[in-house]
Amino acid sequence: MINTTAFMADSVQDFMCTMGACEDNCCRNTTWTIHVDSDTYEKYKNYGGELGEHILSCIDATHDNKGYKFKEFDHGHCPLLTDEGLCYIHRNLGEEYLCTTCASYPRIWESFNGKAEYWLSLSCPDAIRHVLYRKKKITFLPDVSVSIFSKIPPAEPFSAEKYDMRDFLISITQHRKFSIKEKLLLMGLFMRTASKLPKNDSFAKSLRDLKTAYRGYMGSSGFLDTLISDMGEMHPENRKDYLKIVTKTAAAAATPPKKIPEGITNADYYRLMVAFHEDVMSGGADEYIVDVFDRLIVPYVNANTYVFENYLAYSIVSTRFVKEADDFASAYAGFAGEFISMLAFTAGMFHKNEKLTHDEMIIGMYLFHRKVSHALALRKRLAEIFSNDILTMLLGSLGGIR
Repeated sequence: MINTTAFMADSVQDFMCTMGACEDNCCRNTTWTIHVDSDTYEKYKNYGGELGEHILSCIDATHDNKGYKFKEFDHGHCPLLTDEGLCYIHRNLGEEYLCTTCASYPRIWESFNGKAEYWLSLSCPDAIRHVLYRKKKITFLPDVSVSIFSKIPPAEPFSAEKYDMRDFLISITQHRKFSIKEKLLLMGLFMRTASKLPKNDSFAKSLRDLKTAYRGYMGSSGFLDTLISDMGEMHPENRKDYLKIVTKTAAAAATPPKKIPEGITNADYYRLMVAFHEDVMSGGADEYIVDVFDRLIVPYVNANTYVFENYLAYSIVSTRFVKEADDFASAYAGFAGEFISMLAFTAGMFHKNEKLTHDEMIIGMYLFHRKVSHALALRKRLAEIFSNDILTMLLGSLGGIR
């Protein structure tokens, strides 16, 4: 057990895994490899008896640079998942015998400048409900006392300028004067301008001056209306072209699992998304893609802006969007592109519906993040696709979203 303090969102503090009651228990997910760290493997070897032997029989003893790993069974479940949907190790030995991966997920631990940060992955449906579906703004707490079983990763550098930039971007997402679309555009303009600042001794001052200027814009009336008008060379009928690009990228995250776990319908959702993409890209469904967005996504986002405000604010701090941003404009393109691709992914899964429910939106979010959050190559590809003209892409894709 490690006692420390961490920076985290207030909505993360009291999260508890629902285990067997979860509608999509992560132990049934077939697309992940679960590594067993060497220290935990030694615990299992030393435990002995029938319990220890059974656990060891479920582990591939071939060691690599990440340790050992649990074997995959033909039915797609973790070999140690019981019929009740519970973990055999947790039930019989307690949480202290779980490997680091299983003890942590969906919790994410990072360390920057010697300071721990603690998040919940949005690839977990209960984490989404816990973090995003709260009508009050997320509050970020700097020094929360926590006790954890897993080790905190080694500290990485994180400049003061990037800390300040992260805080400023959060303030944009939580500024309730602006719509979701306006927040995304304002963030994008800021990041695009920041990327052009000379990286010299005056960079920190230039960045502070830029933030001061943007705070002034945020307090003035008509600034974003003028911005959108100036960018409005795009005509409404072009929406289908932008949405086709977004849907194509979303389909990259829609590959059905190789094995279909018993009782889980995720593969059906994936197939619907793939079918939707094929229809759209065939050229015969240009207007249909606009209809799907206007029927499902636009009314849902407009009726539940607090969910997406929380999504944007939380994603700024729980991803490496700012932390790894050497090119601010490119980093923003990946961030915003991921957001609109998630909406397209969800629209594709439920394109036959008349409207979206909360549960369906949550399904779209967590299945998208199970594909994207754990696939760095796919995230980098999204950034490349959207890097050329993300602001116009946002306007074209989001349409009637306020």
